[in-house]
Amino acid sequence: MAVDLEALWQELRREVVLVVGLSPRTGLPAAKLLGRQGVRFKVSDAAPRAALEPALAELARLGIVPEDVFSGPQLPAALAGVTRLVVAPGVPRTVPLVAAALSRGLPVEVDLDFLYPFFADKRVVAITGTDGKTTTTTLTGELLATLGPVAVAGNIGVSPFACLDALRAADRVVFEVSSFMLEGLGRFRPNVAAVLNVAEDHVDRYRSLDEYAAVKCGIARHCRPEDVLLLNDDDPRLARFRPAHVAVRRLSRTRRDGVEACFRDGAFEVGAERYLFGDCALRGQQNELNVLTALAIAHEEGAEPGAIRDVLGRFHGLRHRLEHVGCFGGVDAYDDSKASNVHAVEAALRNFPANVVLIVGGRDKGLDFTPLRAHAHRLRRLVCYGEHGERIRAVLAIPGALYRYGFEAAVACAAAECRPGDALVLSPGCTSWDQFPNYEVRGDAFRALAARYLGSEGRT
Repeated sequence: MAVDLEALWQELRREVVLVVGLSPRTGLPAAKLLGRQGVRFKVSDAAPRAALEPALAELARLGIVPEDVFSGPQLPAALAGVTRLVVAPGVPRTVPLVAAALSRGLPVEVDLDFLYPFFADKRVVAITGTDGKTTTTTLTGELLATLGPVAVAGNIGVSPFACLDALRAADRVVFEVSSFMLEGLGRFRPNVAAVLNVAEDHVDRYRSLDEYAAVKCGIARHCRPEDVLLLNDDDPRLARFRPAHVAVRRLSRTRRDGVEACFRDGAFEVGAERYLFGDCALRGQQNELNVLTALAIAHEEGAEPGAIRDVLGRFHGLRHRLEHVGCFGGVDAYDDSKASNVHAVEAALRNFPANVVLIVGGRDKGLDFTPLRAHAHRLRRLVCYGEHGERIRAVLAIPGALYRYGFEAAVACAAAECRPGDALVLSPGCTSWDQFPNYEVRGDAFRALAARYLGSEGRT
């Protein structure tokens, strides 16, 4: 049934929306869209008012002025006259403002939930997991584009608020969904959902790994019997998850029995089709599950095997995900800056049997780094950096491990340790926020520094 857009906007024009968190990726696009559509809204953000002025000025240039702006502490007083809240995913539901709204029965929604009625008539695919979400989401979008117009959004860096027109123009919409976006979902319903894996992450947000896993599995909360949930059956927490309200398809990288799709003997087996990993442009063991999941989704949606093979042959993956950035004097350099947890670092290291000079560190997320001890045989040298680096070195206690606080100093140190035949790998296991605004900037810095210090000038 087609969506009546004007009726939806008319309903929202009777509301007063509080946009919590004026972030560039969620809050600001939300304010722009609400303002253009004549929806009354206010803004609340924990930052000082001065920090919000550039975003408010951008709104003003568009002729959009919030009814009120609350800066600093997020207090319940901002709820006066408000009928619903849109929260940036990074805003915990425990902050006093949000907790007070929930206690009063006000809707508290992330962008996916808030805008779901506007694309409920589309085929909706949603993908979550600790690692591999973005690669899987992007590849899934490419595969489904062989069937017709597709829009890709969500945690991949594009809020639905910023691309609602594209969502409306598509036949299918594919969302990368983070755990923060899944907290308290009220109505978002994917027709096909997938959970890739669950590993330690966001320990400051969740009390246990089981709680974190439960949030991830909540992606199927509003699914119906005709919908499909894809689960990685090799993950023990996902293997135990047996929802009865949705059709479940199980995937495995280790076996064929009892699963609907698997990876074995170098090939993906999905339905009656077999796709060779060697024919894929995407490389790396860490991508086996990502490709398998994307293929399973494509088959669920009816993509043709020939078209699927064409996409697999040209999809090279995304930047900063164990990206080979060059060979310098016989040393291969890899940018895995996106690896901000230990599980991701382990996945990267499994691609190298030995001779790795590994750079780890950054800002502490409270993760347990001891699993990396099992990979010590792969390392010729460990170089730790940043706020968390000294603690990582102490926890791992790997002989010969080095520490440099500054990122450039760490890359220079690691490069000096490299010999022909080695792999210099940045796979930090931490966020970039001690020295960089995001992992992309950190990865770009590594690319330039690796070329400088591994090149002839840097090695003289």
